[in-house]
Amino acid sequence: MHRLPASMGDLSTCVLCGPTPATLVVAANGFRIVRCGRCNLVFVDGARDLENLDTFYSGTYYQGEDNAVYGYRDYTADRSIHLKNSQVLLSVIERRATGSGRVLLDVGCAHGFFLRAAQARGWVPHGVDISAEAVEYARRDLGLAVTRGNIDDCRLPPLSVDVVTLIGTIEHLTDPMRTLRSAARLLRSGGLLAITTPDIEGRLGYFSWKPPEHLFYFSARTLARLLDETGFVVELRRIEWKYYGLADLGQRLWGYWGLPNPNRWARALESVGLGRLSVKIPTNEMLVIARRR
Repeated sequence: MHRLPASMGDLSTCVLCGPTPATLVVAANGFRIVRCGRCNLVFVDGARDLENLDTFYSGTYYQGEDNAVYGYRDYTADRSIHLKNSQVLLSVIERRATGSGRVLLDVGCAHGFFLRAAQARGWVPHGVDISAEAVEYARRDLGLAVTRGNIDDCRLPPLSVDVVTLIGTIEHLTDPMRTLRSAARLLRSGGLLAITTPDIEGRLGYFSWKPPEHLFYFSARTLARLLDETGFVVELRRIEWKYYGLADLGQRLWGYWGLPNPNRWARALESVGLGRLSVKIPTNEMLVIARRR
């Protein structure tokens, strides 16, 4: 992974429009986040050239007390919450799935909790993730078929998958256009794609500029255009409601709002045994389900 220079030319390469005039939105963490002058997609300038991002998703990314904005406080300790959110999303997907096929691929599957929930509901689960630690956990502790790498590293034949999911994943990708085209090749005709991602125009209005963690910042319009360009038709778009542990929620909100000592809230809740208590809240993320043409 490398950071981009603080000053670059006025032309940027948009995944939708190619080389195009772009305006600077914000400079963050040594990266330039720009807005395409043609389609309004917001992205990290030069995202497709970033390398070795797997090192960012190692170490303390999934378990770090100071992870108020980046990563997670303790991802595996919140397993029950991840499984609960997975059940909700799977119910939505299953209401729209057609045919008898039950093969599911989760791109950016992390430790595999969504895959485990899908498996318990009769799906044949496959996953892929760039994090070595997460993939090892999914294989060793959950016995799941998970590939380390990106979607093109999966050894699944074309037209063999019924559902592809990207749960909080598409904003992390260096080339979401390429990933969605690969998903379209793997999906059978009429197969489903489910995406959750922060909405840059969301009603709640809070999110963080988070390069190199988040490289793309979608609105409903820019995501719909990306899906159309890659062979999908949007069937559902709505605000996502999710369960959060109180400690994790408090720490994240403290970080989003820029308040000091974000750990204080989490530690206080954990000290009285309420840190893992979950609440369901509306998020600034959108859930989009699209069908392959």
